[in-house]
Amino acid sequence: MADKEFKEPYNVMYFLGFILALLIPTLPATLTWIRVFNGYASF
Repeated sequence: MADKEFKEPYNVMYFLGFILALLIPTLPATLTWIRVFNGYASF
């Protein structure tokens, strides 16, 4: 199985695009939590 050439790069791109599309809605919340933790870190 490892000696077969991987000739489907589009599947990887679709997978990465799918993950990115899932992460986009969480971006504002992620940035907010980063700001919150940075605020707590600088006592």
